[in-house]
Amino acid sequence: MGLGKTKEKQLQAGFPRQRRENSFNMYRLFSYAGIFLICCLLLVVGAQHLRQRKAEQELLEYEARIEQLEQRRQAAEKEIERLHDLDYIEIQARNRLGLVKPDDTIFQIED
Repeated sequence: MGLGKTKEKQLQAGFPRQRRENSFNMYRLFSYAGIFLICCLLLVVGAQHLRQRKAEQELLEYEARIEQLEQRRQAAEKEIERLHDLDYIEIQARNRLGLVKPDDTIFQIED
């Protein structure tokens, strides 16, 4: 019977082994919480990295599209500039519309 009382006294006094188990559980809890927090942070950083790569890809696509449109604009400006030249207009009228001057001689070659 004496052993039972000592065990009760040890439990009430907070026997060191029991304290270690409690502190071990707290360390385990903090470790799990830390691991969970690190995983969440890694997910956030990974998602942000994917968004950044997608935005960079879209930027490259837009820059390529801008370059194409710039080339088309330059070609249109050159065409407008050529349309102010009367010789160019005459050549285009002959080629596209088949127009001839009144004193021109026309040769048609048939196959």
